[in-house]
Amino acid sequence: MSLLIIAFIVITVIYVLHFYWRVRQYPKGPFPLPVIGNLHQIPDGNLEMWFDDLSKIYGPCYTVWSPLPCVVITDYAHIKDAFVTQGETYTYRAHRPPESLLQPHENTGILNSSGDNWRLQRRTSLKILRDFGMGRNLMEEQIVKSIQEMMVQLEKSVDKKRAEIFWPIQLCVGNVINEFLFGFHYKYDDCDRFKKFVGVVDHHLRILLGKCSLCVSAFLWLRHLPIIGELGYHRIKRNIITYQSFIEEEVEKQVEKYDGSSEPENFVHAYLQQMKQSAHPGLDMKNLCACALDFWMAGMETTSNALRWHIAYMMKYPEIQDKIRKEIFDIVGTSRLPSMSDKPSMPYTQAVIHEVQRHSNMVPFLGTHQSTHDTELLGVKIPAGTNVLAQTWSVMRNDTIFTNQLSFNPDRYLLSDGKTFDKAVLEKTIPFSLGKRSCVGEGLARMELFLIFTALIQKYEFVANGPVDMSYNFGAVLTIKPYTCEMRQAY
Repeated sequence: MSLLIIAFIVITVIYVLHFYWRVRQYPKGPFPLPVIGNLHQIPDGNLEMWFDDLSKIYGPCYTVWSPLPCVVITDYAHIKDAFVTQGETYTYRAHRPPESLLQPHENTGILNSSGDNWRLQRRTSLKILRDFGMGRNLMEEQIVKSIQEMMVQLEKSVDKKRAEIFWPIQLCVGNVINEFLFGFHYKYDDCDRFKKFVGVVDHHLRILLGKCSLCVSAFLWLRHLPIIGELGYHRIKRNIITYQSFIEEEVEKQVEKYDGSSEPENFVHAYLQQMKQSAHPGLDMKNLCACALDFWMAGMETTSNALRWHIAYMMKYPEIQDKIRKEIFDIVGTSRLPSMSDKPSMPYTQAVIHEVQRHSNMVPFLGTHQSTHDTELLGVKIPAGTNVLAQTWSVMRNDTIFTNQLSFNPDRYLLSDGKTFDKAVLEKTIPFSLGKRSCVGEGLARMELFLIFTALIQKYEFVANGPVDMSYNFGAVLTIKPYTCEMRQAY
């Protein structure tokens, strides 16, 4: 018995010594404990604020243990060095929970794949976006179609005094993605399946970074326990199965419709055509479904939430709303909807969109990257295989290029002539990430934001029903809390 005790003590001492030897190999951060790392310190929500507070103590590059090490970078210089200057070194994704819980199949799609398959899926998807969508203005036509349907719905069914615009915006954005991926729109009076899917995605993004899921991610055996296993694992897996089934069913419908040789009508058709033409083993049904799911997850929730933030800011700052509307009336008038050809002539509107994205800061973290070999970040050693998490929330909140960072000021993006953009300020506004793993759908998202936002401001004046609540629900996306508003005809 005494030998067992001695052996246990010796093994424990060796483990603790080895653990703290490893800690010294990484950038300094909050003091971790053996076995659990910093899990006892991680808050249940608002991780972005906790990471930001840590950066004020340890600098813009530090390590959090959960219990494996994750280097957190919180300023533009380190993020640019990692993802632009050393882009190839940090193209790999972290393949451990909670990141891996997003993946129905390992190393598939665009967002969560790595290596050669990531390059293949990204290259193929970008080609489809260029050839099918962005290159022939089909995307703008699809967005305008969705806007027109939304406007009809707003006129028909919304109480203008206490309008709840969340769902019309959600369906408008969802239909753009749906049309692009699968070639059809949901009707406003026949979209129960879509509503269910949206609810699952919203729930998933809110709970993915919760304390329970982080604990279960660190110790997977906890998923077998009754309560923490349900909260931290099983409900996440159920969500994944639900939206995976949704996407697979829609893809299968398009597979049955497409003959393989005619002009592609949507993303699925175009991907199937690429599968046939290239015969590359990486272009298969698993990757097709994963890519479609990536576009859904990234393009639907973020863009619809961004538009809700835009309207909230317009209610909070009605003088800015009036100035945008004047620019719209001067350039576009009222006889037609704004188009992308109008965008270069509307610098103030563009500046407002940039400032909403910066100030709302609704996507606080970039997906976790992984170093492929031993390297340095601005002189700080990063061992091979280290997870690196970039917090853009801190960049757009704290960088000194943004004077009076906490104030909402679109004019910061324009030079004194009111027409020319300040490139130094634009450079550090990075809601779509930067480098080799920047958002594939950035062009589509920017087009949606401009066209939908300007169409709404052109037709309606949005007036708050009371004090504008700018608080949000924490999650992988910071979602603004539901609100109502008065919608007045603008002309």
